Amino acid sequence: MKLGLKQREHTATGVKKEIKVAFETNAVAFYATFSGLASDKIGYPIRELCTNAWDAARGNFQVHLPTSLDPVFKVRDFGTGMSEHDMENVYARPYASKKRESNDQVGGWGIGSKSPYAYLIGDNGSGTYNVTSYHEGVMRCYVMSLADDGMPRMDLLHEGPSDEPSGIEVSFAVARSDIITFRQRAFEILWSFSPRPTVLPALDWKEPAILAQGDDWTKFDPKSVPFSGPHVRMGCVMYPVNLDKIRSGNFLDASDAVMFDAPIGSLKVTLSREDIAYDETTKTTLQSLVKKFEDNFISQLQAKVEVAPNLFEAARIFEDEVVGFGLSRSERIRRKVLWNGRAIPEHLPKENCKTNMLPYNWQSFDKFEDSNVCTKSVTDAVIVIEHNPSYSLGRFQMAELVGKKVLWIRCKRIHREQVLDALGNPEVIDLDAYKVPVEKRSSKSIRKRKTLVVGAEGHLYRMTQNVDLAEGGLMVLSSSAGWRRRRRGTTDWYRLHARQVGSMEFAKVEAFVMTAFEFGLIEQGTVILVKNEDQEVPGDWTLLAEDMIPDIRSRIDMSEFNGIRKKTINNIHHNMQSVAMIDGFAVAPEDFKQFHADLKALCELLKANAPTESTSDKALIALQTLGVEFQKPEVACPIEAITDRFEMLCERYPLLNLIVDEYHYGSDREAKKKKLDHYFGLLARPVAANDNEEIESAESELEEAA
Repeated sequence: MKLGLKQREHTATGVKKEIKVAFETNAVAFYATFSGLASDKIGYPIRELCTNAWDAARGNFQVHLPTSLDPVFKVRDFGTGMSEHDMENVYARPYASKKRESNDQVGGWGIGSKSPYAYLIGDNGSGTYNVTSYHEGVMRCYVMSLADDGMPRMDLLHEGPSDEPSGIEVSFAVARSDIITFRQRAFEILWSFSPRPTVLPALDWKEPAILAQGDDWTKFDPKSVPFSGPHVRMGCVMYPVNLDKIRSGNFLDASDAVMFDAPIGSLKVTLSREDIAYDETTKTTLQSLVKKFEDNFISQLQAKVEVAPNLFEAARIFEDEVVGFGLSRSERIRRKVLWNGRAIPEHLPKENCKTNMLPYNWQSFDKFEDSNVCTKSVTDAVIVIEHNPSYSLGRFQMAELVGKKVLWIRCKRIHREQVLDALGNPEVIDLDAYKVPVEKRSSKSIRKRKTLVVGAEGHLYRMTQNVDLAEGGLMVLSSSAGWRRRRRGTTDWYRLHARQVGSMEFAKVEAFVMTAFEFGLIEQGTVILVKNEDQEVPGDWTLLAEDMIPDIRSRIDMSEFNGIRKKTINNIHHNMQSVAMIDGFAVAPEDFKQFHADLKALCELLKANAPTESTSDKALIALQTLGVEFQKPEVACPIEAITDRFEMLCERYPLLNLIVDEYHYGSDREAKKKKLDHYFGLLARPVAANDNEEIESAESELEEAA
């Protein structure tokens, strides 16, 4: 591997004597490099010897783990081996390496072959290890040891022909107390090798559970891999990633069992290769890998969610994919991943509705219990929706839903479309469509009551009939204003919402209901209960207008309040109308020309004004009927403004009003245009000595003619 060591230019000046700095070759330096360097005395030689074998043979090597019968650790690769020259000039020399010319191999420091010393040097001296090279039909056996001065030495013990396959074999004895640790560390280190070597005795390489996978990254179930937190693999060696050392964008968490794959040479590692050296190149590489992980993960999750048939299946997919991500990180992803352009909520939205989940094998219930429901739990549930709360169990029985998993939604009819839209418009069963036979109902809740029935086009009919009070629905309050009844005969008075001040006569109630009918807020055939203020009724009863007010208010178009609302051309004075119909004033003053253009444009707008009531008009009248305040915008009336401008022009040009106000038989417009052109022509003439006399004479002529 290219180590990326940069050559610095020598820039010292005024040098009197050059003193070369040299490394002292002694036992202290050797110990610091090969034993003191590594903190993991067992994992270090396993990783370095196996990495050298992986470089030489790409998985075609064997690892013999120590056992109680054979307490020896041995690595045998089937690469090209090393010649006698390379053994003496590369293998035996610290920091000598033939791997620095390219990034095809992981090694390059030139000290991994001496890594057994880290394990063998102890308080009581040092052990030896054996190295055998099989190269071009020759076997050479070496012993690596320490001399009396503490310096390493390599002795050739045997040289001779061999029919063994080429390669290198390194072995050393292991303390019996370390046998189990060697096996454990070999499993953890060799797990990231691809391909893996042949290990004897065999290790149990259980297939890890892959949660997600993308370009140069794999996310595992933490319980299925021998590491925790994010790691990066370069070649065959895997290193932990310290997120505090890089700008990771907070998407990758320290608990994520993610393994990244980085190209050989793109990361700098420490001399012992136990960790990453976080230089700028390494940080850039890691940041790029983490960003790719985030982009890949979100795009893959978005693709899976998009094909979900409904919101609930999309929620199940989302929740399964972000298992273990934590609340804050899941919510950040939730804002980026959408289904059909909408967010995927963790719990069902409950605006204007209540929800309850009935589990499998349920048989009965006392009443509806409002609760929060996880969106993904609805995936395999039947969805039912209901307005009336009474006889629900009977309706479930009629719909053959008893015992099935059911999402039970309760909402008012006017909110049904909004509630279903928030749920992605799923298929639902309307429980209100199932009518429980009268004989199965409780007679205690059926009473004869006054009602208002909605007929064609929203007309109201007063009717006394049997009403199941437990069923719920819409109601109005019958006013107790007795003095009004005495004063105004038999007219009924009602209150339609809780904030209403005073009462409303029947005709106004009917007018309001007809508007609500036109807006689609109430249906023909709807029965409205007339409830006395002192009566108590069971069930879910709602005042008629209570839930309609926001919808009616939303139908008012604020842009219609422009100052000419409900006004026509007849609101403009006939004199100004006649001026607007005259075309062209070539010699008129500029202020009059601008006035004429504005007047003409305003008249065109007023001509286009429709005399019929708009939706905004109807909604505003309905709110006024209910006594609901609506703040209209403050706008100036353009008719008043244009009238004021005309009066100012008449003061500036005294004959203007006289000419405009004059009436002519026949072509009145042409006569006015001629006189105005003549008048403006006089005003446009250059000032001369006798101009005043001519103007006064002309004004006199015009006055006499008028």
